[in-house]
Amino acid sequence: MALAPSSLAQVCRRLADDLSEGINGTTTTRISVLLGTPAAAAPADSDNDHRLNLFFFRFEASGLQPDVLPGETWLLRAHCLVTPFCVDEPPLSAGENDLRAIGEVMRHFHERPVFEIEVDGQAFLIQVVFLNLGLEQINQLWSTQGDTAYRPSVLFEVSLAPVIPRRPAVQPPRVGALGVEASPGIAARPPAGAATPPPVPVMRPNTAAEQWTPGLCLVTGGACHLSVSLALGSAELAGLAPAAWVAGAVGSEVRLRWEVWDSVTGWRSLPAGAPLLVQQDRIDPAAVAAAALEPVALPFNDRPGQAVLYAERIHTRAADRVRLTLRSNPVLVTLYEAAP
Repeated sequence: MALAPSSLAQVCRRLADDLSEGINGTTTTRISVLLGTPAAAAPADSDNDHRLNLFFFRFEASGLQPDVLPGETWLLRAHCLVTPFCVDEPPLSAGENDLRAIGEVMRHFHERPVFEIEVDGQAFLIQVVFLNLGLEQINQLWSTQGDTAYRPSVLFEVSLAPVIPRRPAVQPPRVGALGVEASPGIAARPPAGAATPPPVPVMRPNTAAEQWTPGLCLVTGGACHLSVSLALGSAELAGLAPAAWVAGAVGSEVRLRWEVWDSVTGWRSLPAGAPLLVQQDRIDPAAVAAAALEPVALPFNDRPGQAVLYAERIHTRAADRVRLTLRSNPVLVTLYEAAP
């Protein structure tokens, strides 16, 4: 019975598939890309196919998340040894074919050092970085492979590979407003003082930059908001008719996406809406009367919770053709139980 694919294994498999597609698309002779130890991939005397083996032999912490909890995604750096096991193909020797294969590997990762993978509904960008392979490290690695003859190899760091927990921790809600209150006691009770949501500045995305992100605010009652808090069953919630104001390169395409939160499941992302065209290049709260608005509906209005709205645009980076999802600033909506 096969083991269930872990998130780490999915990254390694995705890297092998990406490499296979990249090098086999430029050669007439197919090279089989394998995952495993060099000893297991070494061909027998009767084999006549070219092989390229990816040996993931070392995993270490990223160093960026020293306080990751057991229920949170853990990011690792993986070291991968890439070794060709080619065969004679007259007039070319196996050794020359090894060099051709390894040259294609280095070309591919130089041209496409970043790829995207989706694991359990989460998107991750994985980067492949070339590392020097010293003589001592070569001796250490190949001494573990029995009688397998050494082949020229290259070493890469694959980062950051996710380790996704089986039971993710429930993430807390977000802060929608800040306030200060003085009290003679420390008994737990909801604050009675007023809290101030974040102000809405003038937003004008720098569309001259290739990877510009949209600007976004929520317009209700003739005013711009980055955070809205409403009591369940209130007249304000019943009469709410929100609209999104998106700024960016005029004529570009974006989609609106909600992320929702509740105390049981935490945060989860909902499918993006239909594409819409950006009609203005800036958001000015003082000029809301002239805003180009897109009506939006709350994802829920019958229970306590939070929802965050984003404007997303899909961009293919010119340097390496990596497809990126670029998000606007968040707009937070909080629904809460009114105090009795």
